[in-house]
Amino acid sequence: MKVVIIGAGFGGMAAAIWLAEAGHEIELYEQAPQIRASGNGVLLLPNGTGLLRELGVDLDGLGARMDSVDGLFRDGSRAIRVKLSKIAQRHGAPVLVGSRGRVAQRLAARLPEGALRVNMRCTGIEYTEDGPVAVSFADGTETKADLVIGADGQRSVVRTALFGEDPAVYLGDATWHGITRLPGAFAEGHAVHSVFGDEGICVMHPVGDGEVYWAFELPFSDGDVLPPGAPGDTGSLAGEGSAVANLRARFGSWTAPGLPELLAAMRDEDVSVFPHIIHRELTQWGKGAVTLVGDAAHVVPPRVGMGLSQALEDAWVLSRAVAGSDDVVARIRAYEQARIRRVRGMQKAARMLGRKTVPMPPWLLRRVGKLLPVTKFNEAQVRNSSNYLNNDLAEPADLVTVAGGRR
Repeated sequence: MKVVIIGAGFGGMAAAIWLAEAGHEIELYEQAPQIRASGNGVLLLPNGTGLLRELGVDLDGLGARMDSVDGLFRDGSRAIRVKLSKIAQRHGAPVLVGSRGRVAQRLAARLPEGALRVNMRCTGIEYTEDGPVAVSFADGTETKADLVIGADGQRSVVRTALFGEDPAVYLGDATWHGITRLPGAFAEGHAVHSVFGDEGICVMHPVGDGEVYWAFELPFSDGDVLPPGAPGDTGSLAGEGSAVANLRARFGSWTAPGLPELLAAMRDEDVSVFPHIIHRELTQWGKGAVTLVGDAAHVVPPRVGMGLSQALEDAWVLSRAVAGSDDVVARIRAYEQARIRRVRGMQKAARMLGRKTVPMPPWLLRRVGKLLPVTKFNEAQVRNSSNYLNNDLAEPADLVTVAGGRR
């Protein structure tokens, strides 16, 4: 079977590797001149690290092992602790935080020889319910395939071709984030710090090699190029200025461990912004022999920390679903239903969680936070979003039954 994949992100590369191993002919198209080797930090939960192992990716040196998430007040006192080490032990795979580029490079090294085609911007697809799919590119190239996978991110051309213009919805927040070299004990540790207060949320993760991935979750309006400064500052966020200066003005009074040092070490060139958006939930992710994976199917804000792991989940389930040669369309629809029932919980959590969401008043959280079963809650959230950890797709034949036939 010939498979065309649009987009060489995590989901696209993983699908290419697994489908090539199954004996399919793979063409992987990427609009950029090369696979993106830069970027910010990524969280790999046990399903993510387990799936990378399945892909043959060496985890050694991929990122820093995370043993806990400490929810802290702005003064550094702890409200809650999620014991990631327990979650990792239960599933036999570590929790890592690493750089996006490092993960991408290791996946790229596993791609089938000759599959990747760069500088190829997809401009459209044509499909029927039963026949091959035609794919066109900006340079005039056309190709046909038995299966087309849209792995082209939150502004997916493939999604638009299938379902029309369906702009993602801004949720009113954004993550201002980056990676900074940070001297001191925090960068060498194994704890995520999630610090919250009236000014916003700051999350800090060691990523290895003395570097820290950091993220500030703050209010956002379309067109903002700067994060908000000190509370009450009415200066324009759409013009020139310093992102770091604004962050220092807003969070300079916070004293949680590592945060003052981080604010001092940050540079404007470290800062990028990720507006929080979410797609309309679809009842299926494709039509005919076309489907979606990753952010093209279910973009969510980074606050849930599952984007990379979920893209790998999509690729894993899809590659298993189409393992047989019969009725590919029914198998694709089966993949979609199997994943949709897992992803819905993640999408719901993305809408609920955020800088305005605190489970109880701070004074009460200080008293009872350490008694809350937060590790069990987070482990259940990870498990419930994962086909892989549940091994609930043992045989491809089971998938076709789930789909309920061709659509």
